[in-house]
Amino acid sequence: MTTRAGLAGIVTGLISTMILYPLYAAWHNAYVHGGLAGSSGIFWMGAAVTAILMIGAGFLAARWSMFARPGRCAVLGGLAGGLAGTIVFCLWGAAAAGSTWPVLVCDKATSGGNCQPEQVEMIGAIVLQTLGMFLVLFLGGTGLGVVGGRLGGTRAGVATEEFVRSEPQMALNASITAVPASIVAAGIAAFIFPRLADSVGRLTGESAWSGTITMMPLAVALLLVLISHFALTLLVPHEVRQADHLCGLDEVKMGAYVGIGAAPFLMVLLLVIRADLLLNPLVLIALVICSGMSLKSVQTLYRVVLPKRASFPVPDNERQKVEASLFGTIANSHGPRLVILCTGCGLMMVLPLSVCVIAVLINLSGVPANLAFIRLSEIVWRLFLTQAWVSSAAVAGVIAVLSMIYLFYLKLGRWFSKRSAQVREGVLHS
Repeated sequence: MTTRAGLAGIVTGLISTMILYPLYAAWHNAYVHGGLAGSSGIFWMGAAVTAILMIGAGFLAARWSMFARPGRCAVLGGLAGGLAGTIVFCLWGAAAAGSTWPVLVCDKATSGGNCQPEQVEMIGAIVLQTLGMFLVLFLGGTGLGVVGGRLGGTRAGVATEEFVRSEPQMALNASITAVPASIVAAGIAAFIFPRLADSVGRLTGESAWSGTITMMPLAVALLLVLISHFALTLLVPHEVRQADHLCGLDEVKMGAYVGIGAAPFLMVLLLVIRADLLLNPLVLIALVICSGMSLKSVQTLYRVVLPKRASFPVPDNERQKVEASLFGTIANSHGPRLVILCTGCGLMMVLPLSVCVIAVLINLSGVPANLAFIRLSEIVWRLFLTQAWVSSAAVAGVIAVLSMIYLFYLKLGRWFSKRSAQVREGVLHS
């Protein structure tokens, strides 16, 4: 069901982007030439259309699901809306946020102000606007998706919930991928942006924006860590109840191990990269919450996962044991379904780093050295192309690599399974 919710989110994000591009172009042109009075209607039109589409994504995700409980429909709706908001940010929102500073510069110039703002102020404003845009789209999309999911879940006729085990178990695999990807994004943000703030502060002698430059990317990355870790903590007990064979439960056990190691990994990573950040109250709060969820994963492992795993029969044949350990049940999988699984995992692998680090750095690189000679249209268009191209290429590249690895693993698993069957037949005949 998570696969269908993700599909609803991706489709909604693409449609929203195609609608927002012309509206933003009209708003941007009206703002530069006529001020906000002539463009507020276009702005609110775009906001209303986006909100309706996010609600529609949640509604569609709930309708596609086999869930009877409104709460689960709301969760699927929130997933679809949040993913749609993230897609809109990567393809449109990041560039839109990064292209607002030339408008502010031009506005200062036309009002008789200084057209050469301080460099640290410019960098701080770009970081704040870029990640602020992501929070608006992601959290707003999630909230609107929850509303749509609740609306879509209030239908009669669904008495029992149906879990389709033949489809890829996207929720667990995507969460297992998202947790370490978000932690790595937090580590990279902690490495890059404090050093950027220190360098700019030394060059300009200004430190007013250094806190924003340092903490805003890290705060967003920590938010993604907490959300993905919370999702994994909830999913592991649910997947244990649905597991009906030993190999499937081993995958759930891996999810529990990822949840257990998340807090220590994050703490050690920040300690190695920038130890003074551990004294920041925001980082401390995130670490405490993450540690609580890791302890909960320990409890789930020993009270739920391992007891049920012990109830499953162990393969008698040594070759079957090797096959179960190395390949699990991948020999019974289908190639297209594995590609769908790789698509979800690839998105979760790329998006945290793209949002927290890459999008911000692209917007910062779009600032010309001399602000006195800028052509607004060229800067805005180049920024949109760069953001969309980098995000799309990174996601497509990771999905392609994962798909090739999994398809090769599928062929290897089928070969090993076929070889094991031939060996068993030979033993029986002899």
